[in-house]
Amino acid sequence: MKITLSEPDNINCIIVKAEDGQELFIQSDWDFAGIASTFGWPGCSCGSRATDGTIDCPDCGRPAHALITDAIHWIDNNWGLTVEDPGYFTDK
Repeated sequence: MKITLSEPDNINCIIVKAEDGQELFIQSDWDFAGIASTFGWPGCSCGSRATDGTIDCPDCGRPAHALITDAIHWIDNNWGLTVEDPGYFTDK
């Protein structure tokens, strides 16, 4: 199943929408880097893949809050991307 990064009606959440119409509302900033990564965000600007964005980068020391901010900016510039669902929505 494909999922799409859908622009929300307000700036306090991210909406991931499945092909079948299900929606997942993401409101915790701790989840933004993971969602961004799912849709292709490259992670830390130093190129390290050693952090998921919720901890400081062990390679360059960039703090987690800066990584989360980077992820949010990346999301804001990439609404509409579609990828295969890695497991956010499951058939029941």
